[in-house]
Parts: sequence; structure tokens; C-alpha cells
Amino acid sequence: MDVTEMNIKDEAFTKESFKLKRDKLGVLATQPKPEQLDKYYEFKDYISHKEKSNSFMDLIYDLVKSMMFKRKLEILRLNHPGIKSVLDFGCGTGDFVSYLSKKGIRSTGVEPTQKAFEQAEKTDIKIYKDLNKVDGTFDAITLFHVLEHVEDYIKVLENLKAKLNSGGLLVIAVPNYKSYDACYYKEKWAAWDVPRHLWHFKKQDLSTIADLLNLELIQIRPMSFDAYYISMVSESYKGNHKVKGLYRGWKSNRKAKISEEYSSNIFVMKKDH
Repeated sequence: MDVTEMNIKDEAFTKESFKLKRDKLGVLATQPKPEQLDKYYEFKDYISHKEKSNSFMDLIYDLVKSMMFKRKLEILRLNHPGIKSVLDFGCGTGDFVSYLSKKGIRSTGVEPTQKAFEQAEKTDIKIYKDLNKVDGTFDAITLFHVLEHVEDYIKVLENLKAKLNSGGLLVIAVPNYKSYDACYYKEKWAAWDVPRHLWHFKKQDLSTIADLLNLELIQIRPMSFDAYYISMVSESYKGNHKVKGLYRGWKSNRKAKISEEYSSNIFVMKKDH
């Protein structure tokens, strides 16, 4: 089935149905786009905006998140030795910004969503609600599972590129709807996450975007843990026990070793001038 023929429900919250339509670059767009997006984030189980973890899934999420912080920093240092400053766009409650600060990197966060911004503001990190309020430029700008949430992804990336130093990195992580787990779960795939995800990308889309922005795509790294987490949530949407998703996540990663279509990927782009 063509993905544009699917009816995809907001399984996590409202149960409303949405369709997918390709934009001029071929990126899938959620249709219709709600006029008031904020309300779709206002449920207690929206995990990236939580202050505390209490359920088993929350604990797994937090464990993986702490492991990923280390890996993300390794990617930054590998591609930009001597990195001194990072802007985390869509920083949620600011955990990664805080982690970077503790590692001696000048770090700043931007979080447009009111609830998460208010939580992050309670910490000692430097955070803004609006990118236009951020002064200066940075060695790297990160968007981890954020690009799919913004209303105009090209405009946002152009504005972020302007905040990069020469030789700076734009690091983007997004789900991949061409992955095995996406194809297996179809409309129940948790990473559709409509309508919070306004856009849905395949690997080639990010290469196209890099070319459009005159950025060099220097590295693509898989996010193997995502296959497990997404598959577990997808199983719950099917009415099954989440543990069933562990096998499907393992299978997705195994198949991706050949196809290179991982559940999510990190794309590292470089600004040459």
C-alpha cells in the first residue's frame, strides 16, 4: 500500500485520523495540519516533555537517553574536534543542554513548546523560546527528533544555518518511514506520531535538503535503539504487549545492516563557508 493511501490515527492522544501528502521536495506532510498544534502535546504521557519518569517505558527511555547523550557528543567531537559551542534546537526539558554544559561546552537551548520551555527554565541552563532571541553563532546546532515537528522545515534550517560558524555542523535526527519496522506496522507505526509530526522523511530527503541548503552531508549514523522503542510502542497501538516489539526492533536492525534503512538516523551536515 502507498503510504499516502493510509488513514493514520493519533494513537497516543486524540484518536483523530490524518492523511499523508507529498510536498514539492517529496517529503510527506501530515494533512490536515491542525491550527492549534500545542494542544496535541498537552497529555501527561508525552515523554520528551516529562519532568519525571515513573513507568517501565519511561525508565527505559531515560536509560537509553543517557547512553545516547554520550554517543551524540562523540559524534560532535569526531566531526568537529575542539568543538566549543552547541545550540540544541527543540531541546525539550533541556537535558542534553545540561549534559553538554557539564562537559565544558558552551550550550544553549531553544524550546518553542510552552510546557517544556517552562520546565527547562526551572533549571540552570541557558534557554530561549524563540531562535531570534539567541545571540551569536555556534560550532554545532543539533535537532534530535525535532525537524519533523516544525511548521516550515526549510525556513527553520536556513535560519539555523545562519547561526553556524564556518565549518560548523548541523546535526539532524529523524525517523525513517522506509525502515522495516515502519513497513511492518504500517498505519500503526508509532513514529508517524500524527499530528505532532508534521513531516515524515526518508534518507534521501535529507540528502536533498542538504544540497538545497548548500551543506555537505558528511555522515549518516543509525539510531539502533529507536527500532526497539518505536516497535514496542507500535505493538501497544495494535493492542499487544509492548515486549513483542523487542523482536521486531531486533529484526528491523538486522535487516537494516543490509538495506541501510534504519528506524531512525542521525545526519551530520557541514557548513563550508
